[in-house]
Amino acid sequence: MSEQLKTSEVKVGDKLLSKDGTELTVTRIDPTFLTFDGMMAFVEDSDQQWFKMPAKIDSEVTVLSRG
Repeated sequence: MSEQLKTSEVKVGDKLLSKDGTELTVTRIDPTFLTFDGMMAFVEDSDQQWFKMPAKIDSEVTVLSRG
């Protein structure tokens, strides 16, 4: 079961669903995304995949499970 959470509530280990349907397990949270103001990024850097999901600060993301 998924839930919507504020980006500020996401923790390392949480499993997220990106807008394109890619699932990622957060291994790192970057407080900025490139040089865009008000943006951050969730990263999975694992043996299974490398994926970086940008998100607006204080927006909501879909969390599939909590780590």
